[in-house]
Amino acid sequence: FISHSWRDASEHKYARLREWGTDFQKRHGRPPTVWLDKACIDQSRIDDNLAALPIFLSGCASLVILLGPSYTSRLWCVMEMFVFLKMGGHLERISVHLVG
Repeated sequence: FISHSWRDASEHKYARLREWGTDFQKRHGRPPTVWLDKACIDQSRIDDNLAALPIFLSGCASLVILLGPSYTSRLWCVMEMFVFLKMGGHLERISVHLVG
């Protein structure tokens, strides 16, 4: 699960995500499979899809945080961390990558 703030610079987030993906592939011998909101949620029906956030997060092995300047001020970002942990995720399965 990729957690990020929409307010942070997309080019910086993309660069960090590519670095993470390259490292993942080197360590695991395969590219990562990710859950990214823009690709996995119908943007025209966000409210309907967000009700399933606990299901989405519980199906993810790890939480990748792209931590930019606005991340901790965004309630939704904090909620994603909370739900990941509440649904059985572990701290050692969270990786934080500074952005910007």
